[in-house]
Amino acid sequence: MKKDVIIVSALAGGGHKSAMYSLGESLQRFTPELRVGYFESRVEDIEHAHRIVYSKFQRLYDSFYNLMECDAFRGTYFCSTHRMIDKLRAELTSVIAEQMAPVVVSTHFMQTYALLQLKVQYGADVKIVAYVPDFDESLVHVPAYHGLLPDAVIAQSPSYLAKLRRKYAYLPQQTVQAGYVPRTPFSEARRLSAQAARAALQEQQLPSISHLSPHRFTVVATGGAYWVEHLYPAFKQLAEEDTFDWNNSQAVIVCGNNRRAFEKFSHLAARTGRNIFALPFLNPEQMALVFRSADTTVLSGIAPATLYELLETDAGPIFIHRINPGPEKFNLRVVQAAALADYRPKRAELLSTLEFLSRHPKAAQAAKADFCQRAQRERLAAQARAKAVAEFLEQMLVARYAS
Repeated sequence: MKKDVIIVSALAGGGHKSAMYSLGESLQRFTPELRVGYFESRVEDIEHAHRIVYSKFQRLYDSFYNLMECDAFRGTYFCSTHRMIDKLRAELTSVIAEQMAPVVVSTHFMQTYALLQLKVQYGADVKIVAYVPDFDESLVHVPAYHGLLPDAVIAQSPSYLAKLRRKYAYLPQQTVQAGYVPRTPFSEARRLSAQAARAALQEQQLPSISHLSPHRFTVVATGGAYWVEHLYPAFKQLAEEDTFDWNNSQAVIVCGNNRRAFEKFSHLAARTGRNIFALPFLNPEQMALVFRSADTTVLSGIAPATLYELLETDAGPIFIHRINPGPEKFNLRVVQAAALADYRPKRAELLSTLEFLSRHPKAAQAAKADFCQRAQRERLAAQARAKAVAEFLEQMLVARYAS
Protein backbone atom coordinates (compact mmCIF):
# COMPACT_ATOMS: atom_id res chain seq x y z
CA MET A 1 0.00 0.00 0.00
CA LYS A 2 1.31 3.42 -0.90
CA LYS A 3 2.03 5.88 1.91
CA ASP A 4 1.60 9.62 2.33
CA VAL A 5 5.05 10.05 3.88
CA ILE A 6 8.06 7.75 3.83
CA ILE A 7 10.87 8.48 6.29
CA VAL A 8 14.32 7.24 5.34
CA SER A 9 17.13 6.55 7.82
CA ALA A 10 20.80 5.69 7.32
CA LEU A 11 23.16 3.37 9.17
CA ALA A 12 25.21 6.31 10.36
CA GLY A 13 25.05 6.32 14.16
CA GLY A 14 24.15 9.54 15.91
CA GLY A 15 20.51 8.61 16.26
CA HIS A 16 19.38 8.67 12.62
CA LYS A 17 17.16 5.64 13.10
CA SER A 18 15.78 7.06 16.34
CA ALA A 19 15.13 10.36 14.56
CA MET A 20 13.15 8.48 11.91
CA TYR A 21 10.91 6.85 14.49
CA SER A 22 10.61 10.09 16.45
CA LEU A 23 9.24 11.83 13.38
CA GLY A 24 6.91 8.91 12.76
CA GLU A 25 5.74 9.13 16.37
CA SER A 26 4.99 12.84 15.87
CA LEU A 27 2.95 12.14 12.74
CA GLN A 28 1.00 9.31 14.36
CA ARG A 29 0.25 11.44 17.42
CA PHE A 30 -0.65 14.75 15.81
CA THR A 31 -1.78 13.80 12.27
CA PRO A 32 -3.04 10.22 12.73
CA GLU A 33 -4.85 10.20 9.40
CA LEU A 34 -1.55 10.27 7.50
CA ARG A 35 -0.12 6.94 6.34
CA VAL A 36 3.53 6.74 7.37
CA GLY A 37 6.17 4.33 6.06
CA TYR A 38 9.76 3.70 7.12
CA PHE A 39 12.83 2.80 5.09
CA GLU A 40 15.98 1.66 6.90
CA SER A 41 19.16 1.65 4.83
CA ARG A 42 21.34 -1.45 4.88
CA VAL A 43 24.42 0.33 3.51
CA GLU A 44 27.07 0.19 6.24
CA ASP A 45 29.72 2.35 4.56
CA ILE A 46 28.72 5.57 6.34
CA GLU A 47 28.90 4.06 9.80
CA HIS A 48 32.27 2.42 9.06
CA ALA A 49 33.65 5.74 7.79
CA HIS A 50 32.38 7.54 10.90
CA ARG A 51 34.12 5.11 13.22
CA ILE A 52 37.46 5.58 11.49
CA VAL A 53 37.23 9.36 11.24
CA TYR A 54 35.85 9.90 14.75
CA SER A 55 38.57 7.69 16.27
CA LYS A 56 41.65 8.76 14.30
CA PHE A 57 40.98 11.96 12.37
CA GLN A 58 38.95 14.21 14.64
CA ARG A 59 40.64 17.46 13.67
CA LEU A 60 40.39 16.53 10.01
CA TYR A 61 36.67 15.95 10.35
CA ASP A 62 36.16 19.32 12.03
CA SER A 63 38.12 20.90 9.18
CA PHE A 64 35.88 19.07 6.72
CA TYR A 65 32.87 20.60 8.43
CA ASN A 66 34.32 24.08 8.03
CA LEU A 67 35.07 23.46 4.34
CA MET A 68 31.46 22.45 3.68
CA GLU A 69 30.47 26.10 3.99
CA CYS A 70 32.08 26.57 0.56
CA ASP A 71 29.87 25.54 -2.39
CA ALA A 72 32.83 24.34 -4.47
CA PHE A 73 34.22 22.08 -1.74
CA ARG A 74 30.78 20.72 -1.03
CA GLY A 75 30.30 19.81 -4.68
CA THR A 76 33.72 18.16 -4.78
CA TYR A 77 32.87 16.14 -1.68
CA PHE A 78 29.70 14.67 -3.17
CA CYS A 79 31.60 13.78 -6.35
CA SER A 80 34.36 12.07 -4.34
CA THR A 81 31.87 9.93 -2.39
CA HIS A 82 29.92 8.78 -5.46
CA ARG A 83 30.50 5.08 -4.76
CA MET A 84 28.80 5.34 -1.39
CA ILE A 85 26.00 7.46 -2.84
CA ASP A 86 25.55 4.96 -5.69
CA LYS A 87 24.82 2.24 -3.13
CA LEU A 88 22.30 4.44 -1.38
CA ARG A 89 20.69 5.38 -4.68
CA ALA A 90 20.39 1.72 -5.71
CA GLU A 91 18.42 0.75 -2.62
CA LEU A 92 16.23 3.87 -2.82
CA THR A 93 15.38 3.54 -6.51
CA SER A 94 12.03 1.84 -6.00
CA VAL A 95 10.89 4.50 -3.52
CA ILE A 96 11.17 7.19 -6.20
CA ALA A 97 10.67 5.22 -9.42
CA GLU A 98 7.44 3.71 -8.13
CA GLN A 99 6.46 6.94 -6.31
CA MET A 100 5.66 5.06 -3.12
CA ALA A 101 4.80 8.34 -1.39
CA PRO A 102 4.36 11.97 -2.49
CA VAL A 103 6.65 13.11 0.35
CA VAL A 104 9.95 11.46 1.29
CA VAL A 105 11.87 12.65 4.37
CA SER A 106 15.61 11.89 4.55
CA THR A 107 17.53 11.90 7.84
CA HIS A 108 21.02 11.86 6.28
CA PHE A 109 22.53 14.21 3.69
CA MET A 110 23.97 11.43 1.51
CA GLN A 111 20.56 9.87 1.20
CA THR A 112 19.11 13.30 0.47
CA TYR A 113 21.62 13.69 -2.36
CA ALA A 114 20.78 10.22 -3.72
CA LEU A 115 17.06 11.04 -3.61
CA LEU A 116 17.62 14.27 -5.52
CA GLN A 117 19.52 12.31 -8.18
CA LEU A 118 16.63 9.86 -8.48
CA LYS A 119 14.08 12.64 -8.63
CA VAL A 120 15.89 14.15 -11.62
CA GLN A 121 16.50 10.75 -13.25
CA TYR A 122 12.83 9.71 -13.13
CA GLY A 123 11.28 13.15 -13.37
CA ALA A 124 9.29 12.18 -10.30
CA ASP A 125 6.69 14.46 -8.78
CA VAL A 126 7.93 13.74 -5.27
CA LYS A 127 8.74 16.22 -2.52
CA ILE A 128 12.16 15.57 -0.93
CA VAL A 129 12.47 16.88 2.64
CA ALA A 130 15.87 17.09 4.34
CA TYR A 131 15.69 16.38 8.07
CA VAL A 132 18.73 17.40 10.15
CA PRO A 133 18.50 15.31 13.35
CA ASP A 134 21.28 17.16 15.19
CA PHE A 135 21.49 20.82 16.18
CA ASP A 136 23.98 20.93 13.33
CA GLU A 137 24.46 24.06 11.21
CA SER A 138 26.59 22.72 8.36
CA LEU A 139 25.44 23.37 4.80
CA VAL A 140 26.36 19.78 3.90
CA HIS A 141 22.92 18.71 5.11
CA VAL A 142 21.14 20.55 2.32
CA PRO A 143 22.86 19.35 -0.87
CA ALA A 144 22.08 20.55 -4.38
CA TYR A 145 22.05 18.33 -7.46
CA HIS A 146 22.07 20.07 -10.84
CA GLY A 147 20.64 23.12 -9.12
CA LEU A 148 17.87 21.13 -7.44
CA LEU A 149 17.56 21.62 -3.66
CA PRO A 150 15.41 19.70 -1.20
CA ASP A 151 11.82 20.95 -1.35
CA ALA A 152 11.78 21.62 2.39
CA VAL A 153 14.01 21.38 5.47
CA ILE A 154 13.29 20.24 9.03
CA ALA A 155 16.11 21.10 11.44
CA GLN A 156 16.68 21.30 15.18
CA SER A 157 18.42 24.69 15.01
CA PRO A 158 16.32 27.80 14.25
CA SER A 159 19.46 29.80 13.42
CA TYR A 160 20.33 27.16 10.82
CA LEU A 161 16.91 27.52 9.20
CA ALA A 162 17.42 31.29 9.07
CA LYS A 163 20.81 30.68 7.45
CA LEU A 164 19.20 28.50 4.78
CA ARG A 165 16.54 31.12 4.07
CA ARG A 166 19.26 33.72 3.54
CA LYS A 167 21.48 31.55 1.37
CA TYR A 168 18.93 29.63 -0.70
CA ALA A 169 15.87 31.89 -0.47
CA TYR A 170 13.74 29.20 1.12
CA LEU A 171 10.29 30.52 1.96
CA PRO A 172 9.11 30.37 5.59
CA GLN A 173 6.63 27.64 4.64
CA GLN A 174 9.54 25.50 3.39
CA THR A 175 11.34 25.28 6.73
CA VAL A 176 10.32 24.24 10.23
CA GLN A 177 12.13 23.62 13.52
CA ALA A 178 12.22 19.98 14.61
CA GLY A 179 10.80 18.70 17.87
CA TYR A 180 11.94 15.38 19.20
CA VAL A 181 9.27 12.97 20.47
CA PRO A 182 10.71 9.75 21.97
CA ARG A 183 9.03 6.42 21.36
CA THR A 184 6.16 5.35 23.62
CA PRO A 185 8.17 3.06 25.96
CA PHE A 186 10.19 6.04 27.18
CA SER A 187 7.05 8.01 28.05
CA GLU A 188 5.52 4.99 29.76
CA ALA A 189 8.66 4.36 31.82
CA ARG A 190 8.35 7.76 33.49
CA ARG A 191 5.16 6.54 35.19
CA LEU A 192 7.38 4.23 37.26
CA SER A 193 9.56 5.36 40.11
CA ALA A 194 13.29 4.83 39.63
CA GLN A 195 13.11 2.02 42.19
CA ALA A 196 10.23 0.35 40.36
CA ALA A 197 12.10 0.64 37.06
CA ARG A 198 15.13 -1.10 38.59
CA ALA A 199 12.90 -3.84 39.96
CA ALA A 200 11.34 -4.29 36.52
CA LEU A 201 14.80 -4.34 34.97
CA GLN A 202 15.79 -7.17 37.33
CA GLU A 203 13.15 -9.35 35.65
CA GLN A 204 14.63 -8.92 32.18
CA GLN A 205 16.64 -11.73 30.58
CA LEU A 206 19.93 -9.83 30.69
CA PRO A 207 23.39 -10.84 31.99
CA SER A 208 23.71 -10.57 35.79
CA ILE A 209 20.90 -7.99 35.96
CA SER A 210 19.08 -9.99 38.64
CA HIS A 211 21.71 -8.71 41.09
CA LEU A 212 20.80 -5.07 40.39
CA SER A 213 19.50 -3.42 43.56
CA PRO A 214 16.34 -1.29 43.36
CA HIS A 215 17.64 0.85 46.21
CA ARG A 216 21.25 1.74 45.34
CA PHE A 217 22.33 5.06 43.84
CA THR A 218 22.54 4.24 40.13
CA VAL A 219 24.88 5.66 37.49
CA VAL A 220 23.99 4.85 33.88
CA ALA A 221 26.59 5.14 31.12
CA THR A 222 25.60 5.31 27.47
CA GLY A 223 26.20 7.33 24.31
CA GLY A 224 26.34 4.90 21.40
CA ALA A 225 27.56 1.31 21.28
CA TYR A 226 30.92 2.11 19.72
CA TRP A 227 31.67 5.21 21.80
CA VAL A 228 30.69 3.93 25.24
CA GLU A 229 33.99 2.04 25.28
CA HIS A 230 35.72 5.42 25.62
CA LEU A 231 34.23 5.64 29.13
CA TYR A 232 36.12 2.54 30.27
CA PRO A 233 39.21 4.38 31.68
CA ALA A 234 36.98 6.55 33.87
CA PHE A 235 34.95 3.64 35.23
CA LYS A 236 38.09 1.54 35.67
CA GLN A 237 39.55 4.21 37.91
CA LEU A 238 36.24 4.59 39.73
CA ALA A 239 36.12 0.82 40.36
CA GLU A 240 39.70 0.60 41.58
CA GLU A 241 39.35 3.36 44.15
CA ASP A 242 37.27 3.58 47.32
CA THR A 243 36.25 7.24 47.06
CA PHE A 244 33.04 6.26 45.24
CA ASP A 245 30.49 4.69 47.62
CA TRP A 246 30.26 1.26 46.00
CA ASN A 247 28.49 -0.21 49.03
CA ASN A 248 25.40 1.87 48.30
CA SER A 249 25.88 2.54 44.58
CA GLN A 250 25.95 0.73 41.25
CA ALA A 251 26.76 1.42 37.59
CA VAL A 252 24.85 0.20 34.53
CA ILE A 253 26.80 0.34 31.25
CA VAL A 254 24.82 0.17 27.99
CA CYS A 255 27.20 -1.54 25.54
CA GLY A 256 24.79 -2.31 22.69
CA ASN A 257 26.33 -4.46 19.95
CA ASN A 258 29.88 -3.59 21.02
CA ARG A 259 31.05 -7.00 22.23
CA ARG A 260 34.51 -5.73 23.15
CA ALA A 261 33.05 -3.04 25.41
CA PHE A 262 30.70 -5.59 26.97
CA GLU A 263 33.57 -7.95 27.75
CA LYS A 264 35.80 -5.18 29.13
CA PHE A 265 33.17 -3.85 31.52
CA SER A 266 32.08 -7.37 32.51
CA HIS A 267 35.69 -8.31 33.26
CA LEU A 268 36.10 -5.10 35.28
CA ALA A 269 33.07 -6.05 37.39
CA ALA A 270 34.37 -9.57 37.96
CA ARG A 271 37.93 -8.46 38.76
CA THR A 272 37.01 -5.69 41.20
CA GLY A 273 33.80 -7.14 42.66
CA ARG A 274 32.06 -3.81 42.16
CA ASN A 275 28.36 -3.40 41.35
CA ILE A 276 28.93 -2.86 37.63
CA PHE A 277 26.40 -4.26 35.16
CA ALA A 278 27.41 -4.39 31.49
CA LEU A 279 24.40 -4.79 29.21
CA PRO A 280 24.32 -5.95 25.56
CA PHE A 281 21.88 -4.72 22.92
CA LEU A 282 18.59 -3.55 24.46
CA ASN A 283 15.16 -3.18 22.90
CA PRO A 284 13.34 0.16 23.44
CA GLU A 285 11.38 -1.16 26.43
CA GLN A 286 14.56 -2.31 28.17
CA MET A 287 16.44 0.88 27.32
CA ALA A 288 13.58 2.94 28.74
CA LEU A 289 13.79 1.01 32.01
CA VAL A 290 17.56 1.54 32.17
CA PHE A 291 17.19 5.29 31.63
CA ARG A 292 14.38 5.53 34.18
CA SER A 293 16.62 3.68 36.66
CA ALA A 294 19.28 6.38 36.51
CA ASP A 295 20.04 8.74 39.38
CA THR A 296 22.58 10.29 37.03
CA THR A 297 23.82 9.56 33.50
CA VAL A 298 27.27 9.75 31.91
CA LEU A 299 27.46 10.13 28.12
CA SER A 300 30.24 9.27 25.68
CA GLY A 301 28.61 11.34 22.95
CA ILE A 302 25.65 13.66 22.57
CA ALA A 303 22.86 13.50 19.99
CA PRO A 304 19.24 14.71 20.28
CA ALA A 305 17.99 11.12 19.98
CA THR A 306 19.61 10.06 23.25
CA LEU A 307 19.16 13.46 24.90
CA TYR A 308 15.39 13.52 24.51
CA GLU A 309 15.03 9.90 25.61
CA LEU A 310 16.95 10.84 28.76
CA LEU A 311 14.79 13.92 29.26
CA GLU A 312 11.65 11.84 28.75
CA THR A 313 12.67 9.44 31.52
CA ASP A 314 14.09 12.08 33.92
CA ALA A 315 17.47 10.32 33.73
CA GLY A 316 19.57 13.27 34.85
CA PRO A 317 21.55 15.06 35.93
CA ILE A 318 23.50 14.34 32.74
CA PHE A 319 27.27 14.58 32.43
CA ILE A 320 28.93 14.51 29.02
CA HIS A 321 32.47 13.14 29.22
CA ARG A 322 33.40 13.37 25.52
CA ILE A 323 31.97 14.35 22.15
CA ASN A 324 32.61 13.25 18.59
CA PRO A 325 33.77 15.76 15.98
CA GLY A 326 31.39 17.39 13.54
CA PRO A 327 27.77 17.81 14.64
CA GLU A 328 28.26 17.06 18.31
CA LYS A 329 29.96 20.40 19.01
CA PHE A 330 26.66 22.04 17.97
CA ASN A 331 24.70 19.63 20.17
CA LEU A 332 26.95 20.35 23.13
CA ARG A 333 26.58 24.09 22.71
CA VAL A 334 22.79 23.85 22.75
CA VAL A 335 22.48 21.55 25.76
CA GLN A 336 24.92 23.66 27.74
CA ALA A 337 23.06 26.86 26.90
CA ALA A 338 19.80 25.25 28.03
CA ALA A 339 21.48 23.80 31.16
CA LEU A 340 20.28 20.32 30.20
CA ALA A 341 23.69 18.71 30.73
CA ASP A 342 27.15 19.50 32.12
CA TYR A 343 30.37 18.91 30.19
CA ARG A 344 33.03 17.02 32.15
CA PRO A 345 35.83 16.21 29.66
CA LYS A 346 38.46 15.91 32.42
CA ARG A 347 38.31 12.53 34.08
CA ALA A 348 39.20 13.87 37.53
CA GLU A 349 36.29 16.33 37.43
CA LEU A 350 33.82 13.68 36.28
CA LEU A 351 34.91 11.20 38.95
CA SER A 352 34.86 13.85 41.66
CA THR A 353 31.27 14.70 40.75
CA LEU A 354 30.14 11.06 40.75
CA GLU A 355 31.92 10.40 44.04
CA PHE A 356 30.26 13.42 45.66
CA LEU A 357 26.77 12.41 44.49
CA SER A 358 27.28 8.82 45.66
CA ARG A 359 28.14 9.95 49.20
CA HIS A 360 25.68 12.84 49.59
CA PRO A 361 22.12 11.57 48.99
CA LYS A 362 20.45 14.91 49.73
CA ALA A 363 22.67 16.69 47.21
CA ALA A 364 21.94 13.97 44.65
CA GLN A 365 18.21 14.33 45.25
CA ALA A 366 18.40 18.12 44.87
CA ALA A 367 20.36 17.77 41.61
CA LYS A 368 17.77 15.29 40.34
CA ALA A 369 14.85 17.56 41.24
CA ASP A 370 16.47 20.53 39.49
CA PHE A 371 17.10 18.44 36.39
CA CYS A 372 13.53 17.14 36.31
CA GLN A 373 12.14 20.68 36.28
CA ARG A 374 14.34 21.63 33.30
CA ALA A 375 13.53 18.34 31.56
CA GLN A 376 9.80 18.97 31.90
CA ARG A 377 10.09 22.44 30.35
CA GLU A 378 12.10 21.09 27.42
CA ARG A 379 9.73 18.15 26.89
CA LEU A 380 6.78 20.50 26.54
CA ALA A 381 8.67 22.79 24.16
CA ALA A 382 9.85 19.85 22.03
CA GLN A 383 6.32 18.43 21.89
CA ALA A 384 4.98 21.76 20.62
CA ARG A 385 7.65 21.81 17.90
CA ALA A 386 6.87 18.19 16.99
CA LYS A 387 3.21 19.10 16.52
CA ALA A 388 4.25 21.97 14.25
CA VAL A 389 6.40 19.57 12.17
CA ALA A 390 3.51 17.13 11.74
CA GLU A 391 1.20 19.92 10.62
CA PHE A 392 3.95 21.25 8.33
CA LEU A 393 4.19 17.92 6.49
CA GLU A 394 0.41 17.63 6.39
CA GLN A 395 0.22 21.04 4.69
CA MET A 396 2.86 19.93 2.18
CA LEU A 397 0.63 17.01 1.26
CA VAL A 398 -2.45 19.22 0.99
CA ALA A 399 -0.56 21.57 -1.34
CA ARG A 400 0.81 18.62 -3.31
CA TYR A 401 -2.63 17.07 -3.88
CA ALA A 402 -4.17 20.48 -4.66
CA SER A 403 -1.65 21.06 -7.43
